[in-house]
Amino acid sequence: MGIFRGCSGKHASDYLLPLLSGILVALPFLFPILFPLSWIAFVPLLLLVERSKTLRRAFFMGWLAGGVANLLGFYWLDYTIRVFGGFPYGASEFVFLGFVAYAALPMALFALLVRLCGRGVLGLFPALFWVVIEFWFPLLFPWHLANSQVWLLSLIQSADLVGPYGTSFLLVWLNTILYAAIFCRSGRTGTLLREGTLSSLVLIALFFYGHQRLKIVDADMRAAPGLTVAAVQGDIDIRRKWSMAYVESNLKSYQELTKKTRDVKLVIWPETAVEAWLPENLAQLPSQILPSLPEDAFLIFGARSFRGNPATPDLKAFNSAFLVNAQGRVSGYYHKQVLLAFGEYLPLAPLVSRLPGIPPLGDGFTPGDGPRTLDLPDGIRAAPLICYEDLMAGLARRFVAEKGANLLINLTNDAWFGDTVAPWQHARLAQWRAIETRRYLIRVTNTGLTSVINPKGEMFETLPLFSSGVLTVNVALLEGETLYVRFGDWFAWLATLAALAILAWRYRLLASRLPC
Repeated sequence: MGIFRGCSGKHASDYLLPLLSGILVALPFLFPILFPLSWIAFVPLLLLVERSKTLRRAFFMGWLAGGVANLLGFYWLDYTIRVFGGFPYGASEFVFLGFVAYAALPMALFALLVRLCGRGVLGLFPALFWVVIEFWFPLLFPWHLANSQVWLLSLIQSADLVGPYGTSFLLVWLNTILYAAIFCRSGRTGTLLREGTLSSLVLIALFFYGHQRLKIVDADMRAAPGLTVAAVQGDIDIRRKWSMAYVESNLKSYQELTKKTRDVKLVIWPETAVEAWLPENLAQLPSQILPSLPEDAFLIFGARSFRGNPATPDLKAFNSAFLVNAQGRVSGYYHKQVLLAFGEYLPLAPLVSRLPGIPPLGDGFTPGDGPRTLDLPDGIRAAPLICYEDLMAGLARRFVAEKGANLLINLTNDAWFGDTVAPWQHARLAQWRAIETRRYLIRVTNTGLTSVINPKGEMFETLPLFSSGVLTVNVALLEGETLYVRFGDWFAWLATLAALAILAWRYRLLASRLPC
């Protein structure tokens, strides 16, 4: 086996190993209390990679493991494709399986690279490869192995240094060392001792750092100025949303809930809570839309907006957030920057429209031109992240680094997910933005999960799914920049350079063995 010399083990049914790895990867994302499974999830896959006689087989088995993980972890997408995409039964399953096949590729690439290059010095190669794949591979719903550890707050505080990649690196590294300790013990006692000692020291250091940071951030939160916010969850059923027969009653639901707010500075409605189209340069919100607010309060709400003349081809449509005061004067807006493919725009629509027999296709929504905070008096700068933009670490980081945002807000409509685990998954993936930036994150949704996440990453307030209500909370406005905000994905870039060096070394080694 060359790069896996010293490994041994009985050959069970190889197809059970990717199945087991895929299940172990997926389960913590469905049931976070099972987070320890991520510490062993890659062991079956690493064993299978060791058994694979060819790169092609390693790639295929990694792809199977990734397919199982995504099939379980994103099971709810079949429902979303039918409801959001309008696909009938049969077609939605076909589209879902296509998504699974694509989303399985990262684990396939991981298995291929590990089979090609081995575990390397101190068993670090697999962890480096995994971080690089997480960093570079484009996914429809960005997730990281580190997201499985949201219940272990002391461990994941390193996100303010390296983002999620540090915890992902650690998990794969520990999986690799555990695999070697079980299956590759022969003649490697000294190496295993060094690997185990070093990884234990790193783990202890991360827990110590996390424990100290939690205390420091807690003190910062107590010392920072506060803001009282009311997050309004209207619970508009997906069958009523966008139906002309319910536009007025949907809006009234939010207006009536807003009347219940008392002594708040900011009221927030979710994505497209206002279903009417609004001009981008709107100066005054129409009185029939404006709710009753305390005299010095402000409202942030989601709506669709447009630029240009609707009767001309230069029309641009946006998924937007607006800021208005109690009198309805508009003082700011933001356009969503990261659009959802096939939901908010059709990829390559202008090109496809040129094909014979294809009718003209609309461009869909237009992405915004950059981060734009919604600014309130007293130095309050809110970063409005719309829909799944709260999954984009780089976007939240730019809001803080470039615009000085001291509050993160997510306006979203997760009704498309139905009564599944997806709204909880969305919220748990977003928890990392609060730790990375050390800002409060207020998530305001249509049907749930409306929640508040503090700068320690604690989700300490939520409204029940599929219920209407108002969540009132006092949040601290922290300032300053974390190392991750200032320098971004420096750790992932270092891992990329290291992986390229490893691949170059492996290429030279293979080339030197070729006959002249």
